[in-house]
Order: sequence, then C-alpha cells, then structure tokens
Amino acid sequence: MKINKHPLWWFPWGTALFFILSGQYFAYSQGYELKTARETTLLSVGATGTVVGAILRNNRETLKLAEVEELDINDVLALDQLSDGTYREGARITSDVLVGVSLAIPLTLLAFDNARADAGTLGVILLETLAINETLTGITKALAARPRPYTYNSNNPDEIRTMRGNNFSYFSGHTSYAAAMSFFTAKVISDYVDDPGIRAVAWTTAAILPAATGYFRYRAGKHFPTDVITGYVVGASLGYLIPHLHQVGQDRVQLSATVSSPPVMQPMIQVTFVL
Repeated sequence: MKINKHPLWWFPWGTALFFILSGQYFAYSQGYELKTARETTLLSVGATGTVVGAILRNNRETLKLAEVEELDINDVLALDQLSDGTYREGARITSDVLVGVSLAIPLTLLAFDNARADAGTLGVILLETLAINETLTGITKALAARPRPYTYNSNNPDEIRTMRGNNFSYFSGHTSYAAAMSFFTAKVISDYVDDPGIRAVAWTTAAILPAATGYFRYRAGKHFPTDVITGYVVGASLGYLIPHLHQVGQDRVQLSATVSSPPVMQPMIQVTFVL
C-alpha cells in the first residue's frame, strides 16, 4: 500500500534544494552558521525518521467499515466533540491551497540581499526543519492511528469514511507544515531585516496562515481541534527553534566569574569559560 500524498508536499523539499544549490557563500553566513557534527546529526535523524514514518504509515491498515461503525464520538475529548465530523470538500480544497501558499513562503527570502547571500546555509537549515517536522508528524500519525472526525459521522458516504488515511488524524500535517514554513520564514526575516513594518507583516502572516490552514482542516472533517493545536505548536516550534539554533554563536554559552580584591593588594581577576 502507498500513502497518497498531495503533490505539494514535494515542493518545500525542492525549495530547500534550490536554496542549497543557489548559495554563493555556502561556507559563510552573515547570521547563521553550519557545523558538521550538528548538521550531520539533524539531517541523519530527519532522513531516518522520514523513512521510518513512511514505512509505518504504509503498514498501517485503513479502518474498515465495520470498525468505523463501532466508533463513538463520546469516547474522544470534550474539546474534540465540537467537531461534527461532516466531510466538506470545499474546506479540504481550501486547506490544500493554504498549505501550498505556506510551503512557498520561504521563497520570499530571496527578496532580501543578505538572505540571498546565505542561500546555501538557509537551504540546509530549511531542509533540516522539513525533515524533523516530517519525522515527528509521520511517526506520530502512524503510532497514534487516530480515526479522523469524518469516520464518526454516519451521514458521510461510506467511501469517504473508509478512504485511505482515515486513521491518521493526530496530528495535523497540513497545520504543522504551514506553521513550520511560515515561522521559519518570519524568524529568518526578523534576524536579517531591521524594518519593524516588514517584521510585523512576517510574524502576522506566520501566526495567521497555519491557523487558517488548521481551521479549514477542522471544517473539512479531517482533524479534531487537538490535532490542529498540536500541529500548530510542533510546526511553529521547529520553524523558530531550528534556525535559532544555527545563529552565529548561539550554541556558545559564556560564563564569567569575577574575583576582586582591594586595589592595594592585587588587580581584579576575571575568568571566562566558553562552552
């Protein structure tokens, strides 16, 4: 069995590769830096996790109609019972469009000279963000095997309730990808651009776009509220923290201890430890 993934899922990976190949100063970054051990670890974990997640999902059987008929909406959290489970095709299409916009957002970084100069470095960081997000999303979906809201609603056609991926509700991949890409872009812009107006637009977009994506996934009957909330938190955290980890000097913690004595005895002694 194969997981039917939306073609747009491949777009951000291509974007990351484009950044890497177009980087004119791969070894140097004005605001971010790459380190062999760190990047090898992140990319290895991300690549391995992506493959493992895909294998686990491919081996996860789709819920059959008899199993779906046994589901009871009262068994889910009270917050998730707000979902009526109605499958809405229009909302699904809208969520696909919004996640597509989100996946293209990193390309806006090419509008800034210093970001273009760091294209190779940013491409590697973007690739790591994508891979770790896919790892967490894919493996969690397979292990949780949570039925989607539309499986609970008997008013939906049987072919809808039993379509492939009907037990991959937790957590929302659309939302996590939208949050990861928009927060990644806002984080990089805020580190490179001093204009408060541009920063405000970047962070406002970062906050709204994944929220809108998650809302329409909810409206489509694809996800419960907790699926969307988790996807938002995971994606936003990765989109911000992974670039932050790569800021120049970010992983060097400086501890200073000062020992002083009366001036007539000896000068002040300052000891600095760099970890």
